[in-house]
Amino acid sequence: MSKKAKSLISGSFLRSTEFIANAVIGIVMMPFIIHSLGDHMYGLWIFVGSFLGYYGLMDFGLNSAVQRFISKAVGTNDIEEENRICNTALGVFTVIGGFALIMSFVVAFIVPLLVVNITEVSLFRKLILILGINFSIGFPLRVFAGILAANIRFELSSMVDLSKLAIRTLLIYIFLLDGYGVIALAVITATLDIYAYSVKYFIVRKLYKHIVLSSRYFDKSRIRTLFGYSVYTFVAQVADQLRFNIDNLVITVFIGLSSVTPYSIGARFIAYFSEFISAATGMLAPVFSQYHAAEQYDLLKEKYLFMTKINGYLSFLVGGLLAIFSREFIIRWAGPEYLVSYSVILVLLIPRIFALMQVPSIQMLFGISKHKFFTVSNSIEGILNLIASVVLVKYYGILGVALGTAIPMITVKLFIQPIYTCKAIRLKVSYYYLNVLLPVMIKSMLIITVLWIVLRRFVTPDYTRIMVLAVSALAVFVITAFFIGFNKNERDYFRSVARMYFIFTRHGN
Repeated sequence: MSKKAKSLISGSFLRSTEFIANAVIGIVMMPFIIHSLGDHMYGLWIFVGSFLGYYGLMDFGLNSAVQRFISKAVGTNDIEEENRICNTALGVFTVIGGFALIMSFVVAFIVPLLVVNITEVSLFRKLILILGINFSIGFPLRVFAGILAANIRFELSSMVDLSKLAIRTLLIYIFLLDGYGVIALAVITATLDIYAYSVKYFIVRKLYKHIVLSSRYFDKSRIRTLFGYSVYTFVAQVADQLRFNIDNLVITVFIGLSSVTPYSIGARFIAYFSEFISAATGMLAPVFSQYHAAEQYDLLKEKYLFMTKINGYLSFLVGGLLAIFSREFIIRWAGPEYLVSYSVILVLLIPRIFALMQVPSIQMLFGISKHKFFTVSNSIEGILNLIASVVLVKYYGILGVALGTAIPMITVKLFIQPIYTCKAIRLKVSYYYLNVLLPVMIKSMLIITVLWIVLRRFVTPDYTRIMVLAVSALAVFVITAFFIGFNKNERDYFRSVARMYFIFTRHGN
């Protein structure tokens, strides 16, 4: 097995571990945080988080550009180019960080214009300043996380993020138990974010000594190169804000802060679903970049099709488990008063499955610098999401907002995006649908339907029973999909991966 494959396997293992830890801790901590803060204050925390999510847009998509061009330089073994990209990006990010700091103070000053309840002005202002300063410090340090990703060292980033998660969880529990509120959440979040970025900086400095931080490598011409790529990523990120973060804002405006909590519970489960798939398989952009730079086009197509199958079965597996078990889990976990969250999950689930099946196509488009189309389609989807959510919320409440997200997503992810990706890599569209996508969908839905019919009558709001039945369903799905969904060569590859996992978990290398 190649060194690149081993890095991907270990990275996938630790990223998946990180996701599971995040999901378990998030599920356990969410009721504790909600009950500690109350629905209104928790809704305010979610609202501020959604608002500050727009700060992330100030990187103008440069994260993806840094990863893309460093990956290309690694693929061609061009050390000089690595240094030019790294130092140029570092300079640009430093300027952006300074701008973010100024913006934080400006927003804090105009808070009375943004917040209706005058009693919450001081609280909102403090949150903006704490988290805004965090963003401004983190901007330059993002370059080093990008270097690790470009070199396919995702396992190192995951180790750092796992330590951050453990410390943050402990501190949140201690401070909320002692009566502190959302300000403590903000301080803890900001401090641990800076910690993680700083550790990644020191890792890069130790591992990649050929990367020199010096003004002589700052190249103005590379600014145009970076922004020429990142502009489309930036527009796609704006569209993602419309697709995902806008929901909480629509609910806040048309219904109220208290309704954000039940919606955010259902949306959080869907987000965990997405994060797991991305953690397990969303590492392919630098791999595709390196194959593309080396002109290994047949290998590019082969890996793309194989990963699409894996993403498809994995998406249907996790999505099916959510459909079967999340209703009773929510009753036991948060209480029957939040049962509407299950309806939110069901509305968002099918489109998200289709979207997650297309993770390899997104990675492909970014990896080969064909992401302009993804930006356009994402933007159209985001605008339609906003319009549909505003219209439907008046008739169906938070379920209308969920429908506003679902309808455009199905259209784009099931039909438009796959067709363009196939054309971009000169793959027959009919082959992709008839030999990969449709077989995965039909076989997966057949397995999930049988599991639903057999298991639903046995599911009750009991953690132990849910866990036992979920593990049983997982085993049945994995075994069945392994034999009916993959050919002999693919099954042999999985066996070699399993051996690699065993070696990694036993020896740690």
